[in-house]
Amino acid sequence: MSNKNLHRRKFLNQLSLTLGTGIISSSFSIPPTSNNSNECKAIPIVELGPYAVMKYRKQADHDIDLTQIDGNAGVAIGQIITVFGKITDKDCNPIPAAVVEIWSANHYGKYHHEYDKSGYKDDPNFQGWGQAITNEQGEYTFKTIYPAPYGARTRHIHFKVSRRDYHELTTQLFFEGEERNKKDPILKIFTHEEQQLLIRPLVDKDNLKQVEFNLVLDEVQKNGLPEKVLKEYTGNYILQNAPFDMKKFMKTTMGIEVNNFDLKLTHKQQQLFMTLSFYPTVELVWTSKDEFQSWSFSNTYIRFRRDDNGKIAGLRLHFSEDDFVEGIKKNNS
Repeated sequence: MSNKNLHRRKFLNQLSLTLGTGIISSSFSIPPTSNNSNECKAIPIVELGPYAVMKYRKQADHDIDLTQIDGNAGVAIGQIITVFGKITDKDCNPIPAAVVEIWSANHYGKYHHEYDKSGYKDDPNFQGWGQAITNEQGEYTFKTIYPAPYGARTRHIHFKVSRRDYHELTTQLFFEGEERNKKDPILKIFTHEEQQLLIRPLVDKDNLKQVEFNLVLDEVQKNGLPEKVLKEYTGNYILQNAPFDMKKFMKTTMGIEVNNFDLKLTHKQQQLFMTLSFYPTVELVWTSKDEFQSWSFSNTYIRFRRDDNGKIAGLRLHFSEDDFVEGIKKNNS
């Protein structure tokens, strides 16, 4: 497990920005990014968390302005901030057409998500989730609300960045000067140097509160697993024999009733993806023979099991070396 943990840690100018739902006017411009841009250092991977976008992908309005919902007259409560940055590769080359998604709690500490059953107050005018596509310079921008802390968590914004031929990046943006940063259960996992890449200052500039968050994507290596090998792993698996009551766990932690614990594996070119009925699709990264890691899904990993004929018969979804859920592959011949 030590190797996995080590690897885990290493893992529009006045123009229009293309979005999943249309074009934003050039009046919403991107602030200029700084020259150092964190020197294009790899940003630590941070898990998606329980309130990652699922059903709300169907929401009609998921543009870069999270402070208003199309059709509503009101504006979200709280301090309005601009979140912007640049997506590059490790050599600082900009990556255009990358999909950047953000989501966070509102001013009161509640997510615009079907699983958030907390007692924090809803804000009917807070969009909750936004999606942008980077321009030719790799730039993106969002207008959102300074999120409130909640529970044991400090203020943070979730990010998921994806682009064909690059590994997905899931991480979280934290804010400099927050007292809760010292005790946040997620942030304190990382070293001081890694925390400095995740914690950014919120500054006053041009009468706006702005925070810059530059991100680096890892390119998918062309000499990875061949497609015919990845195809062996794809398919549907029935999860069973958990070391705990999964239905009770989901009810307690997320407040939802889950009866379908099937796991589906798909592949695109040299990448393997996992989808659970109660979680968004996430990438699995090959680490060794018949083993893949999923840092974004609670740092779990999968070990595949073969039958006597050498065919994939099942898997184990590991939460730790000793805690895992068995998965039996459907229609295995």
